[in-house]
Amino acid sequence: MVQQLSFSKKELSQFKARSFGGSSYKRRRKVARPLQVKALHHVVFKSRKALGSWSFYRHKKIVAHLLRERARNHLVELKDFVNMGNHLHLKLKFHDRKQFQNFLRTFPALLARRITGAHRSNKVGGFWEGLVFTRILTTKFEEWRLRTYFEGNHRERELGRAERDRYLRDMNRFFQRLRQVRSAKIAHELLV
Repeated sequence: MVQQLSFSKKELSQFKARSFGGSSYKRRRKVARPLQVKALHHVVFKSRKALGSWSFYRHKKIVAHLLRERARNHLVELKDFVNMGNHLHLKLKFHDRKQFQNFLRTFPALLARRITGAHRSNKVGGFWEGLVFTRILTTKFEEWRLRTYFEGNHRERELGRAERDRYLRDMNRFFQRLRQVRSAKIAHELLV
């Protein structure tokens, strides 16, 4: 079984309220993407076609260069990113909603063209899977969990899936203990 970070019911409902996109949003009524200026965001670009010669990891220099260039052009602060071969995780911040929406539109289009060699007379078809996933990070705790997730993905890239699963399992236990301590501390403060 693939290990993922676990969430409490409350965290999961908050997660859904501040996130948008991904493959689960196919065939859904369109609603406004929740974005917050000057807040950190977790963004995921995913493609089922990014395998073999089209893998993002095989083109990691192109991906990194284009990502930094587009972020700079659209006034987006790129804090961190992880290239997983068929998807990209980004942690970023923006100061202008319109510029950020332009970034979400132009970066994937240019990246797909550069990797596939697609142009007007050489069409490839749909490259990306679903809508771009975005999520607002509102607390330091969420940012810490995202950093943990990024580290797990780095470990999978370098050491394999088993090492990632072991790391995330250990971190889930840690976060669970932290939640218990936090709730015990709050209960103690209410009783005193």
